[in-house]
Amino acid sequence: MLKHRSSQFKIGLIISLVMAGVIIAGIFLSPYSSTDMDAASKYAGPSFKHIFGCDNFGRDVFTRAAQGAAISVGISLASVLAGAFIGTVIGALAGYFGGIFDEVIMRITDVLFSIPSLLLALLFVSLSDSKIINIIIALSLAIVPSFVKMIRQEFKLHKEMDYVKAMKLYKAGDFRIIFVHILPNVFPTLGNCLFIAFNNCILAEAGLSFIGLGVRLPLSSLGRMLSEANGYLSLAPHCIIFPGIVLILILLGPGLLSEGGSFYYAYRKRFKN
Repeated sequence: MLKHRSSQFKIGLIISLVMAGVIIAGIFLSPYSSTDMDAASKYAGPSFKHIFGCDNFGRDVFTRAAQGAAISVGISLASVLAGAFIGTVIGALAGYFGGIFDEVIMRITDVLFSIPSLLLALLFVSLSDSKIINIIIALSLAIVPSFVKMIRQEFKLHKEMDYVKAMKLYKAGDFRIIFVHILPNVFPTLGNCLFIAFNNCILAEAGLSFIGLGVRLPLSSLGRMLSEANGYLSLAPHCIIFPGIVLILILLGPGLLSEGGSFYYAYRKRFKN
């Protein structure tokens, strides 16, 4: 089982590194711009000149997919870091102190949980603008409730443990106990949630772009590429196949890393400590 799980981690790492290489190659090494049009190359299939082919405007699909992947990853990373920070702080305080504050936070969280995160993001973006910063804010707010619930539950469990009681006997301050002693012990759970939230943000950003509410032109987006390619699928199936593969691999890499990494931590905690 260890061998199986370690293989998952290695495969996830390889996929993530390959996708990072694709993004770097498409942005910095490609001889084409994502906006360059060539009428003679409309609907051109994969070749040595255009390894992913060209779309209905003669634009290089590889370059556009690489830029779209970079934008999706950047938006998702920023959203996850912001949402995780806010959710972790709120959840930690609610789980540790409890009382009225905990009740109020949980009622608000329950209300937000009753609304799908993609719908929350869609509502925020539609009421504001499709600027990248607004998309990041929307996705950050959408994932905050899940981090609040997860971190709150972890802190409620840890605050009853012996090491926390010992720190209280030594007159350690509450905030020192929260952020110096308990928080490092919930990092493994937090890490898995970060990977899950990252994948959810990738899908949400692609979904927003697919319906026309994602990043604005002339920036490329995997979701928009898939949406546009639907109109000429029979003429140029490569225009939907390759961006779709890129999107799947971007999701698969972190998923396998999370799966393998969580097993490694459990194994080390049980047999190494």
